[in-house]
Amino acid sequence: MLALVSAEPAGRIRSLDCSFVKVHRDGANPAGGQASQAMGMTKGGLNSKIVAVVDGVGRAVALALVAGPVGDVQAAASVRPELLGKIVIADKGFDASALREDLVRSQAITCIPPRRNRKIVYRFSKPLYRHRHTVENFFCRIKIYRRAATRYDKLAAHALAFVTIAAILDWLNHEV
Repeated sequence: MLALVSAEPAGRIRSLDCSFVKVHRDGANPAGGQASQAMGMTKGGLNSKIVAVVDGVGRAVALALVAGPVGDVQAAASVRPELLGKIVIADKGFDASALREDLVRSQAITCIPPRRNRKIVYRFSKPLYRHRHTVENFFCRIKIYRRAATRYDKLAAHALAFVTIAAILDWLNHEV
């Protein structure tokens, strides 16, 4: 359904980010274990992570749900097809040589600030990087829905389904 609504995203810019969702105690004990349902223990407790790619105006084009302790670079693999051949804007959490090289091989332009301890310092466009706020605004808009802000569902498919519904509602309500 999200693919139908997002068939014509705005522009070539894609902003990528992850946001933590705390798992409520009612959803914390699924059959088959937490790991199989995209839950993991972090410093803040049991969490899941929503991975989102938004278009140039901040509407979701791709979503995924991964366990909380999964790194941002690993989480980006689940939404990789939406980044190919685009202008990808992400924060320092996505600064990894493997991800950069993979995106460059697919004709994508990356705008990811380098980490401080990097030996090879990559340049990035600060004016272009300012567009990253669109993905943060997207998370604020969907987390208005309580069920997207806190994970009550035991199954990852159900949790992702509601986040997808929230993203579809955002597409329908978001003014361009």
